[in-house]
Amino acid sequence: MLSLKVAASWPLTSRLVCAGLLGALLAAAVYLGWLAGLSATLQAAQDEEARLRVAYRMSQMKADRLPVLREQQRQAAITLASLERQLPRQQEMAALLSSINQAGLDRGLHFALFKPGPAKPATLQAHYVALPIAVQVRGGYHAIGAFAADLARLPRIVTVHELALVAGNDGVLTLDAMLHAYRLPDATELAAQAKLPPVTMSPLPRLVAPLIAQAYDAADLPDPFGAAVQAVAATQSAVAAPDLQRPREVLESLALSEMLMVGSVQYEGRLSALIQAGGRVHVVATGQHLGQDHGLVMEISEQGLRYREVLQEANGAWRERRGGIDVQAGKAAKPLMAEAQP
Repeated sequence: MLSLKVAASWPLTSRLVCAGLLGALLAAAVYLGWLAGLSATLQAAQDEEARLRVAYRMSQMKADRLPVLREQQRQAAITLASLERQLPRQQEMAALLSSINQAGLDRGLHFALFKPGPAKPATLQAHYVALPIAVQVRGGYHAIGAFAADLARLPRIVTVHELALVAGNDGVLTLDAMLHAYRLPDATELAAQAKLPPVTMSPLPRLVAPLIAQAYDAADLPDPFGAAVQAVAATQSAVAAPDLQRPREVLESLALSEMLMVGSVQYEGRLSALIQAGGRVHVVATGQHLGQDHGLVMEISEQGLRYREVLQEANGAWRERRGGIDVQAGKAAKPLMAEAQP
């Protein structure tokens, strides 16, 4: 029997056979190691192929949506241009404030407060400057509703915030609100905006249809404030309460003491008075309302006009007061007779 201790004395044939077997074992080990590395490389290539196939399908889907995305981009550009046209420049803000004030006067509202505040500068998220305006207006329910609708229909963007609506003893509502008028930033504000640190933007909201301002069409609905006031007045006074649901006329936003009769004119086949108030001359006919206490024009002559007012006392009772505005020497309105409360 052959022993490894005396391998050097083995026959040549035995030594050659052992060397061949040892070489075959080493070759097999090398082959198995190479085959394992080749298998790992193949697996990595297969994984990369799968990843590339997924990326290809995703890119193909995006390419298929490209016309839709381009159309959305075009619509977004149109919407942005339309919104920017509604933003005035700083030198145009005076005209916008005047338009807001005139919208309220045209509805017969009286502005007790109209106070613009400091502008809120543009940010990286808001590319506009907001000007807050504290307002307090007095008038009828439907007149205030129509005023809000008129603000929405202005050619510039004006929003209403922090509304508070309170009914007075005379049935006239008081609206406290904060309006926001928006404008484009000027060069200095744009430079300050560019220096702001970058921020993380939230995902864009989904596109919605543009808002379309609607005309006020609720004038025929009941006034939720006026109904209660009229019910209280009817039980406490023999003088009929005025129609608190009636839209206020232009001259009802001004006090009678601020009005002057500067003449008269034949207008539409009847004599009408020329009343100067608020820096303008108004043509006033019999049956129109003026003043802040439901004044009604009863009679007009070349010498002056006569009116009747309906006032509400602190206890809710209504009383009547008559007065007039004489044309001689431009005298202002003055009470002629105050009827006692029944």
